[in-house]
Amino acid sequence: MRASRPRSTESLINGRYSHSFLAHSWLEFYAVQFAQNLRARWTIWQRVQDVGIGRGEILLSFDDGPHPTVTARLLDVLQKEDVRGAFCVCGEPVRTAPDLVRRMASEGHLIANHGDHHQPLALFSEEALRKEIQNCDLAIATALGIAAFHTDFYRPACGLWTSIVRRVLVQLNKRVLPVTHFGWDTNVNRHTYRNWIAITQDAARRDRGGIFVLHDARLRFWLESGYDPNDQESSAYRGWVPDAAALGRSWQ
Repeated sequence: MRASRPRSTESLINGRYSHSFLAHSWLEFYAVQFAQNLRARWTIWQRVQDVGIGRGEILLSFDDGPHPTVTARLLDVLQKEDVRGAFCVCGEPVRTAPDLVRRMASEGHLIANHGDHHQPLALFSEEALRKEIQNCDLAIATALGIAAFHTDFYRPACGLWTSIVRRVLVQLNKRVLPVTHFGWDTNVNRHTYRNWIAITQDAARRDRGGIFVLHDARLRFWLESGYDPNDQESSAYRGWVPDAAALGRSWQ
């Protein structure tokens, strides 16, 4: 019988690491697929090809406002750059700054409904969610002076996508306004927002477009202590958002 030729240590190591690499790659692939499927099912974070925008198209959207000073500066920037965005407004701040809502409409921006009080728990109750959406629509209609005004789009609080949201949007004849890349700008401050710009620009180039979100106002996180939107060292401070919109104007 012919003796088998012993494998070298190098070949054994290479073989072992080759199998290990393949196993790791396989697990990583399926983990990513699982996360993407979970995200698509339970959130409004969707793939670019599934949101109905053309190749190379980019929509900047701004949530939780309007903020009396930040949103005003943001509108100045968008007007200077001749850019139209989407403002996902909440009813409570709309009632305190109706002039900004009128300006959004007059300058051609999309106004979307983001709920009256930005209540995530309302997404699990049809009655509560209808009230959130209808009261926000009423606040916008009052600000615009158009009693019959209704928004076409709704963006749920925290981007959660539940069966209740689906049913209520059908009942109210509204569509969801999704995002294709969430940059977690709510954790960004005036010192780190350029990193957000770079990450978002990379995503826009990679996907050849997309729907991106910034917050021109930032509400208090659950159980957050020391929340102060006027503290310029805090992520609650949103004064840098107009600068980010201006610096990030070349998205592709």
